[in-house]
This record gives sequence, structure tokens and C-alpha cells, in this order.
Amino acid sequence: MKTPIRVLQLIDGLNIGGAEVLLKDLSAGLLKHGFDVGVGYSTPGPILNDLQSIGITPVRLPKLARIDPILYGSSLLRLIRTYRPQIVHTHLFKSDFHGRVAAAICRVPVVISTLHNNDPWARQWLYGRLYGLTARFATRLIAVAPEVKEYHAKFSHIPAENITTILNGVDVDRFKADPAASIRLRREFGLSDSDTLVGIIGRLKPQKDHVTFLRAVAEILHSLPQARFLVVGDGPLRAELETLAQSLGISHAVHFCGLRSDIPAILSSLDLLVMSSQWEGLPITLLEGMAASRAIVTTAVPGILDVVEPETTAVTVPPADPASLARACIELLNNPQKCRNLGDNALQSVRQRFSIQAMIEQTVQVYRTALAQRSISSQKESSADR
Repeated sequence: MKTPIRVLQLIDGLNIGGAEVLLKDLSAGLLKHGFDVGVGYSTPGPILNDLQSIGITPVRLPKLARIDPILYGSSLLRLIRTYRPQIVHTHLFKSDFHGRVAAAICRVPVVISTLHNNDPWARQWLYGRLYGLTARFATRLIAVAPEVKEYHAKFSHIPAENITTILNGVDVDRFKADPAASIRLRREFGLSDSDTLVGIIGRLKPQKDHVTFLRAVAEILHSLPQARFLVVGDGPLRAELETLAQSLGISHAVHFCGLRSDIPAILSSLDLLVMSSQWEGLPITLLEGMAASRAIVTTAVPGILDVVEPETTAVTVPPADPASLARACIELLNNPQKCRNLGDNALQSVRQRFSIQAMIEQTVQVYRTALAQRSISSQKESSADR
């Protein structure tokens, strides 16, 4: 019986976010393709239970500084040497930076890194250069969107020819409308079936710009006082955002839900999904909203514009502009037919362009090609040594 290829995925944490969801879906797909999959992480979160439910036991690593030699000098090196992977696949800055170096020290045959975002730190000379320097230890880098590839080629100084673009994918069937789940969720928040419900889903951090969302909520309530809003997610800005909601006089209409594992039910219950991001790579939440056939109002930033067609699959507005965001939301909430049209178009688009199966198959192909090339290279080195 053929021994399965061992893949060790490394990620900064297991809270719910685009990179974390991608890791979960990729891990499930790799298991179905016969790979042996391990996961190392620093910060615990709900994705931990999801991985355990499919037979993976993630290993927790110390939560240390963004750049900290101790991380790979002890725990990470020990994990790699214990697991003995043929492939190390890293996600997000800390895991990329330390994981590539540790894998090289341990002489792992293939090292893959996924570039998930157009992160502002890459524009800082030190971080951009260091990130690009450690990228030399990677066999291949995967960008989740063309814009992300261009961004890191420019700011991290990674040669574009070393980066393969594999679009994020989503399991469309998982987000089919579920009226019963929608009713249960609305009851949880004291809402009726006819109440207007708007949601934003994402980590409470500067990238997602919940401040703009909450300021838009204050304006929406002037026109639609019965509307209610869900803020789904958690993060370092939660207390600050709750204080802002109170100062704006909108706390009665805004539910801070924290981390949730029932995203399909939440999307099914929404009349409108909002994304107020300042920047993105290729956001999983956007794909999930499209798969759920939701009407979407989103900021017109790179990464998002790679996914949506303005006025056809979503309504786009400028970033950091609460007034424009509020106007777009009010217009859609007053036009149910346009909402239905946007949702139908979005579902059709995500089915055609962002298949989870295609994402997994393409990643497996990157793995197999890299392993084959490594094997050929090793054979040549062995022959030269004779």
C-alpha cells in the first residue's frame, strides 16, 4: 500500500477568517485526495473543532511576537521533525516567516506559502524585505487572486514567476437557503420574519473598517428606523466599536454577535450583506454571501473588484465613506426586486468562477508538480555525487 504524502499546514491562528476557512476546506479536500494532513497553529479558535471533526488533531505552538526566532528555534522545529512532512504549507505572516525558515532547516522537500491578502505591512521596508527574503525558501507561492500576486511582487519583491494564482473557492451547496435556520436565528435576536436585517461578517480589526459601517448604520436608521444589524465576528476593536455604537445612539439596533460557527444560517437570515473593508485579498465572506444568493453592498477596493461586477452581482461604494454606504443600503432595502436580481446573479457567478473543487484540485497539482521536480533534482544531485 502506498504511503500517503504528509502535508503540514502552519497558520497563525484558528479564529474564523478567510485564511483559516481556506485552510479548513483545503485540509478536508486533501484528506479526500489521500494526503496525511497535520496542522500547527498559535491562537485557538472555532476552526479547531472543525478540523478535529474531520480527523485532524492540530498542534498548538507558542503565541509569540511577529518575528521571534524562539518560535521556530524550539516548538516549530520540533513539530516538523516529529511529523516529518514532505510538504510544509504556510499561511499568514508569522507562519510564513518562521515556517519557511524552519522547513529549510529541517530539509523539508517542498515548501508552499499562500499569499492571502494585500497586507499594509508589506509596504513597510523592513517587513516587506524580510518577507520577500524568506520567500526564497519557498518552493512555490500561491496567491488567492491576481491582485494579490501583483501586490506582493511589487512590495515584497517576490519574483512574479514564482507565484501561482489559485482563486479562493467556496462550497456553494453549503450556503443554500435554509428558511428554518433563518427563523431560528431571527428568534434568537428577537426579530420577526418581516424585520429588515443587515449584517457584516469579519474580524473586528482595522482592515474591515467597522467604524464606517456603524456610522452608516446611524444614517440608515434615520430612513429605516425598524432595521436591525448583526456584527458577526470578534477581535481587538470590539470594546471600541461597542462604545462607538453607544455614542451614535444605535446600540438598540446593533447586535454584536461575537464568533459564530453558523455562518450559513446567518447569511440565510440576512436581507443585505455589507462589506466595508479598506483592503482585501479575495475575501471568503464575499464568496459565501454570493453563494447564499444575498444582495451585497461592498467597498470598491482591489481584491473585491476581482470578484464582483458592480451593479450586476453587488453594489460597490468608495471605502471609508459612511454616507455612500448608507445610501446604497437604503436604496437596496427599498427595492426587493433589485436585491433578488443581485443575489441570483451573484450565485450564478460564484458557481462559474469560484469552485471549491477547482481550488483544491489546483493546489494538489502544485504539490505534485513540486514534489516531482524535487525528486528529479535530487536524482540529478545523486548522480553528480557518484
